[in-house]
Amino acid sequence: MIKKFFILFLFISLNSYSHTVKEGDMDGSWRAIEAFINGEEQEVVDGLMVATEGYMSVNWTAADGNKYFNYSSYEINNGAVSVEILNHTLDQYIGAKFTHKPNFMGDKKSYITTFTWDDVEYTHRWEKMSCAYEKCARISDFRD
Repeated sequence: MIKKFFILFLFISLNSYSHTVKEGDMDGSWRAIEAFINGEEQEVVDGLMVATEGYMSVNWTAADGNKYFNYSSYEINNGAVSVEILNHTLDQYIGAKFTHKPNFMGDKKSYITTFTWDDVEYTHRWEKMSCAYEKCARISDFRD
């Protein structure tokens, strides 16, 4: 009985607590669920990302209704993702670089991340597209 309880507790713990990013974790189709800019919650959250083998494409609609896209390369190293913009709707961002540290749920199907780019702090919660039809762990509140 105690052995079963310990195994159950270990399984729940591993799948409930957050984890840093590892190789392959970013792969897949993701959608933005929540977004904050400089701590202010955004009403319009419309972002889609596809990532695989060190490259990602992100499409989103800004609060003003304009649509944007970027295509980036990324590397994972020591729990951080280093991104370089290879193509962007706005030419001035091509070549820009930034680093962020995704904080994944135990099932690796949702994560939150905060990064600063152009003196603006962005916080997003991303969820795998598959979560629309399967049960996924969720980070309920990532605000400080």
